[in-house]
Amino acid sequence: MLYIKIKEFLYNNKYTLCLLFSLFLYTTDAYAEGATFSALTGAGKAIGAGLLQIIYPASMIGLACVCIAGMFGNFNWKWLAAILIALFVATYVNQTADIIDAQPDIAGAD
Repeated sequence: MLYIKIKEFLYNNKYTLCLLFSLFLYTTDAYAEGATFSALTGAGKAIGAGLLQIIYPASMIGLACVCIAGMFGNFNWKWLAAILIALFVATYVNQTADIIDAQPDIAGAD
């Protein structure tokens, strides 16, 4: 019974399995240097800076609204947690490109 299920799975997913197998056979350079990577991190920095200009004021308004709702007895921990998690994630994502650029060159090339 198990043999039949495995055989059906392999037959039904033969193209997916061929694609996955070919990915293991495909070789390419794994160097994260050059114009492509610097352009990618530069674009990430620009997008992150633009998003933070929107996210920070919006989250401050949200925090103020949660605090005002708390004064009237309608405090919601889910809203507060969602705002704080979004702030943490936005700040972390924005700093990721700077962290990547700050890493020393492993290969020793200048």
